[in-house]
Amino acid sequence: MGGTPMPRLPASISLPEDASGHPFSNVEWWYAYALLTGSRGRRYAVMASFFRVGELLLPKGHYAIHSFIDLDRGRSEPHSLLDRMLAYQMATVYLPVYLTANPLDGHTWGLYKQLLGASVPAPHRLLPGGASVAGKPTRIVYGENSLSFEDDASARLRLELASETARLRLRFEPAKPVALIDEVGKVNGLKYYSATRNEVAGELYREGRFETVRGEGWFDHQWGRHYGLLRGEGWDWFGLQLRGGRELLISRLRPANPREKPYSVAKLIRPDGSVATTERVTLRPERVWSGEWTKAEYPVEWSIELPEFAVSLRVSPLTNRQEMPILGPLQAIWEGACAASGTARTFAGKTEAVEGFGFMELVGYARA
Repeated sequence: MGGTPMPRLPASISLPEDASGHPFSNVEWWYAYALLTGSRGRRYAVMASFFRVGELLLPKGHYAIHSFIDLDRGRSEPHSLLDRMLAYQMATVYLPVYLTANPLDGHTWGLYKQLLGASVPAPHRLLPGGASVAGKPTRIVYGENSLSFEDDASARLRLELASETARLRLRFEPAKPVALIDEVGKVNGLKYYSATRNEVAGELYREGRFETVRGEGWFDHQWGRHYGLLRGEGWDWFGLQLRGGRELLISRLRPANPREKPYSVAKLIRPDGSVATTERVTLRPERVWSGEWTKAEYPVEWSIELPEFAVSLRVSPLTNRQEMPILGPLQAIWEGACAASGTARTFAGKTEAVEGFGFMELVGYARA
């Protein structure tokens, strides 16, 4: 979900083989979000991303971010966790390369010195108990947080997240076939598939209370070789679940040089899981919000036009306060639940009102 378009040789995605880790990749991640309603009537959102990073086949560094969002209270609880191998890789490989090209980045120099001193700056924390990625079936365990599959041939999964204030266990049941988003890494060198609509159910323990939760969720898996973040690139990403069984996955990839034109692409996932693609995408920011970690100006409200799909949308955050601190030059991103409304063409060729919910990811706005 980042970088500029890069040509790649023909390849393919095959499940169950590609469900687990890819050691030849230098970056890989498994991502999930869910919008939930609790048995006590409260509304929540949750996201989690499990990263595996490293230039060599072994060893790999591991990084997890996750957030629990209380939508009724407008509060987000973000977490950023890494293992010692990732801290070592950042101090000895990635940050020296980045600082060579960006010697005036005072924030990253400070982070570099802390990591050299075996210190992890707050609010980031070391993973308790380390991390592992196993296959057949895939099981990803990062400290007390995990994402595991019942069967690698499907996207049926269990997500477990823990923090000082809450514990959450969710079961994702795909409601439609897996969608192949990018089989060859055409956009940014990363292969990409998604389960864009899942029925989600589980249990939440928080503030001394237990409640069951239900809702809908999304799952992504990406892997490949990519250096966009080291080059200073950024992106805007929207994963939207529309009423009627269709989803939209929209990406705008922003080059490090602001004089270069961003690359935008949208994927319409139909109810049968088939995917339509368009590069005729207009994204217009309508409102910004100043971050609390970095004071970055995040464009949290957008107008989106997809003329080939006859789709016109307004996307707005369900709450502004969904900033996520990130270890590294990025400092932070905005990653949170959003609502979409507008118009779209039906299968019969008529125009109708549409609405839906999803997640929005805004990366690269907080750089020094």
